[in-house]
Parts: sequence; structure tokens; C-alpha cells
Amino acid sequence: MPHGRLGVGFAVLLGALAVQGAAAQDAAVSEADALAIIESAASRYSGVEALCADFTQHLLVPLLGDEHTSMGRLCQSQPNRFAMRFTDPEGDRVIIDGSFVWLYYPSLDPKQVLKLPMAQNQGGYDFHKEFLENPGQKYHVTYQAEEEVAGRRTHRLRLVPLQAKSYLAAVVWIDVDAPLLRQVRVEEENGSVRTVTLHSVEMDPPDLTDEWFTFTPPEGVFVIPG
Repeated sequence: MPHGRLGVGFAVLLGALAVQGAAAQDAAVSEADALAIIESAASRYSGVEALCADFTQHLLVPLLGDEHTSMGRLCQSQPNRFAMRFTDPEGDRVIIDGSFVWLYYPSLDPKQVLKLPMAQNQGGYDFHKEFLENPGQKYHVTYQAEEEVAGRRTHRLRLVPLQAKSYLAAVVWIDVDAPLLRQVRVEEENGSVRTVTLHSVEMDPPDLTDEWFTFTPPEGVFVIPG
């Protein structure tokens, strides 16, 4: 082979290796910064006593061949109360009252409600507490990409639990311009995937009352203890 072609080929190879090295370095830097991004969001929420947001939830359940989208409003109040009240399907509710988790889905069965001890199932619903509180102690955090969610630029981070949980992994989207949680995806052990997108996030809403986190089973509804 002529020396000129060898020189060109070698230069191309060096260039390719340099690009790969830069990409690897960028990935390494991104992963190193991933925890700092989520800790910044954790710091933003740490001084907040309560918050509310409108939500859109997409649920995929491969085992049942089911996929649907729902909407509503969610609120949380420190230290341990959380609620999702659905407008579509209207009347469905997930309430964490500080002692129990109430799962009531009249769209599926209006005659029963599931009642669970709070410690058993809180994390899968109160994702602000679950994913933003002490993330470095609970997850291996990696940076995936910058992505637009609901018209906002976000950092997409993947969280893999360091200890066994009720889900395999989660993905969170944190606003680039403000350390706010914009979207959460939870990957369950059974293959189900739940994605919640937040809109119109409101910190310490003045009109939030205790009633939002209270659930009283309707007359004639059977309570199933968990």
C-alpha cells in the first residue's frame, strides 16, 4: 500500500479514536454529574411543606395486554401524606393519609377498596419522597440524555435501586432551567410501566386542606386489607 494512503488511513483511525474518546469522556462526566442534578432537585424540594400538580399518567400492563392514559391532580404534604385524585377516570383515587394507603378504583370495581399499611407501598406513589430523598444512598444514578417533556427541556436520569424494592428501576426527568421533577417512569417487576407527567407544579399551595388526604370508604364498599 502506498505510504500516502497509509498515512490517510492512520489519520482517519486516530480521528475516530479521538471522537470515541471524547464521547466516552462526555458520558463519564454526565454520569458523574447525574447525582448532582438529582440532588439539586432534592434540595429544591427539601424546604417545601406541600405541593400540587396536574398529572397525566400512562400505564402499560403487558401481562393483561392493557394500556391506558388517565389524568387528574396530585398533592403531597410533609412528612407522609400523598394523594392522586383522578378526573379521568373520574372518582379513582390513591390516598396516603399518614397511616394507610387507600387504593380505590370505582372505574374498575366500585364495590371494593384496597387498604395497605403505609410503609408497605408508599414509595411507588409518593415519587418525590421516593426518588428525591437521599438518592445517592438508594440508587445507582446514570445520565441518559437531555429530552423535552411537556414543552420543557429536561435531564433524563435512570435510577437503579441499590437494594431490592417493589420495582426494578425508575427514570426521572428533571427540568434543565429549574430543578423541578417533570416526569417519572416506574418499571415494575411484572413488566408494567407507569409514566407520570407533571404540569403546573405549585409549591405550598394556599388552598390545600387536610380533606385532600382523607379517605372514607363509601357506604356499601368492601375494604380489603393488605
